Amino acid sequence: MDKYEHGGNIYIYDKDVIDFSSNINPLGFPECIKDSIDIAAFTKYPDINYTQLKRSISKYTGLKSENIIVGNGASELIYLFVMALSLKRPLIPSPAFLEYERAVTLSGGNPLYYQIPEEDGYVVDVDKIVNCFKEVDSVIIGNPNNPTGKGIKLKDVEYIVKGSKKLNLPVMIDEAFIEFICDYEEYQSLDLIDDYDNLFVVRAATKFFGLPGLRLGYGFGSESLIKRLEAYKEPWTVNAFADAIGRRIFDDIKFMENTRKYIKEEIDYLTNELKKIDELVVFDTLTNFMLLKLKHMNVGDLKEELLKRRILVRDASNFRYLDDRYFRVAVKSHRDNVKLVEAIKEVLK
Repeated sequence: MDKYEHGGNIYIYDKDVIDFSSNINPLGFPECIKDSIDIAAFTKYPDINYTQLKRSISKYTGLKSENIIVGNGASELIYLFVMALSLKRPLIPSPAFLEYERAVTLSGGNPLYYQIPEEDGYVVDVDKIVNCFKEVDSVIIGNPNNPTGKGIKLKDVEYIVKGSKKLNLPVMIDEAFIEFICDYEEYQSLDLIDDYDNLFVVRAATKFFGLPGLRLGYGFGSESLIKRLEAYKEPWTVNAFADAIGRRIFDDIKFMENTRKYIKEEIDYLTNELKKIDELVVFDTLTNFMLLKLKHMNVGDLKEELLKRRILVRDASNFRYLDDRYFRVAVKSHRDNVKLVEAIKEVLK
């Protein structure tokens, strides 16, 4: 498996598959986007400052437009943060999203990794993170974390940010999956932006709003940090299509509430059913995907058997500190989730 391979690569398979490898909202995208496209907008450049898009995000989050930057997916903003601040030695609690490491190594850096302990169910020990600060030049954390699905409560996030501030360390919190959590307000760190100018928070329309093909990410920071990032950013990385849709989706409160309710119900179902399978270790999750561990079989064989049943899971063996016993599955429709459970039972019986 490639070192930085992701889920969602359904194009290499000959037959249609149910894609559990990609963590996208199973309810699809908000209906409101269908009438939000102005064809005439495609005949001119997008607003280089994305004024209306930032205004929409501002209304949604309560932060000022001056605290907002938009990009071609969250990935662009992750790379931009590393490049603009010349980060060479970030602390990355791992296993973690592979693009954190890749962004740093492509910039000539060498991350320091804190191994999140499996024996504690992949819950992050914030004291151990803070104890590493003198060895690094920055901190990069997923909240909730991918692939473990675990989150860090706001008071613990502030403990990390406050500790890093004392040493002038920039902190990036990747909240790409945070809106899937029912009580996400207890985890999100947007309230810290005004008090900590070393904090950068990244989110994406990709996952929660079911728009991976759109490539729309957005980030939050102090006005001075956003200006510094903008100085390194390429112009017009958000196209007119993404700009137009981004102005609408943040108003659809009903879609957001329905998503959180649905994800909670289906994660409860998957957790309860998969824990009945003796050959599996199931790690509890807050968000729309879950990490699983095989007790005896290897994931390559499992994946091959599931593909015969038109089911694709995410081989998680290329995440740091995981091996060929680990895989990740996302929440899909209830009907598909039932198929997943039955197929795994059949293969592992």
